[in-house]
Amino acid sequence: MSVKEYKCPCCGGNLVFHSEIQKLHCPFCDNDYERSVFSEYEKALEHAGEKDSYEWKHETGEWRTAEKDGDTVYICPSCGGVIEAGDTTIATECPYCGSSAILPEQVSGKYRPDLVIPFKVGKKEAQDIYKKFCKGKGFLPRDFTDEQKISGMRGVYVPYWLFSCVAEGCANYEGTKVRKWKSGNKEYIQTDYYMILREGKLSFDHVPVDGSLTMDDTYMESIEPYNMEEAAAFEEAYLSGYDAEKYDVSEKECEPRANERIKRSFEDSFRKTADDGRYATVVPKESRVVCRDGKVKYALLPVWVMDIHYRGKRYVYMVNGQTGKIAGNFPVSSGLLIRRSASVFAGSAAVMFAILNIVRLILS
Repeated sequence: MSVKEYKCPCCGGNLVFHSEIQKLHCPFCDNDYERSVFSEYEKALEHAGEKDSYEWKHETGEWRTAEKDGDTVYICPSCGGVIEAGDTTIATECPYCGSSAILPEQVSGKYRPDLVIPFKVGKKEAQDIYKKFCKGKGFLPRDFTDEQKISGMRGVYVPYWLFSCVAEGCANYEGTKVRKWKSGNKEYIQTDYYMILREGKLSFDHVPVDGSLTMDDTYMESIEPYNMEEAAAFEEAYLSGYDAEKYDVSEKECEPRANERIKRSFEDSFRKTADDGRYATVVPKESRVVCRDGKVKYALLPVWVMDIHYRGKRYVYMVNGQTGKIAGNFPVSSGLLIRRSASVFAGSAAVMFAILNIVRLILS
């Protein structure tokens, strides 16, 4: 037969029930515990060491596919010109007449999206957002934002996998409360340690993960979020006038990133309730997440993309085609940086010279 013992969370000694105070008492470190609190502590220990669990049901199904090596050549129906398109291209434009070219076989079978968010931000508005983004950048080269570069901005529907689930789990934290006081000429510090337990359930709808190898995930996540309430059932007509890519990273390959984002959001939500100002410090110790009723959908989301090649380097800018949120990196003009540094140095030198003259006058 098994034997059950009640161990003190602080020192590991055997607890006894103290009849006078109606609490569990540790005769070794003299700590007392409410029975209800200790029950919660035991419950937390039951899940210690358990791994996270995620279950996903892929709603896109398994349809027949055709593999293509290299680029596929298409004939423009408007002018007869040859359109070269990569394996992931869904929509582009004819380089000869500018007509929109949608490639239906690239959005059929398992490559047909479930949802699409139409562009709300036009090209002119996206260009203005970029110009405003550049303002105030003191070391930006003057020729970096000329109109010729900006005109190369293009609207692209980027493939995304959208993960939805119900997440249940628990987390525990170590909290401290510190009390200081003086007695005579001595100062005392008392630190009390608390186990903070949190458990609950959260719903996640349409957690996005970029399904394109060519798109930088850092930038793509920087221009989030998208308002999925404005998503529509996919129709090819939405692609007309824009470029579009089909996914080349499968939903299975995107699952680890979705799991990571869900767990981080789950932990952040619990951390806010634990770190509510009552404790001096709150340190995460352990957490566990179980995702159920997981569903995955395939969607195309709108992005304005601009690649600028400047002095041998590539600078990328992305604008959310729904909200206008922008992300990108900038070059630094070495000439402006040197002149600004020289100006600051000259100003500092002038101040030092003035101070030295004042000192000389005082000493004389």
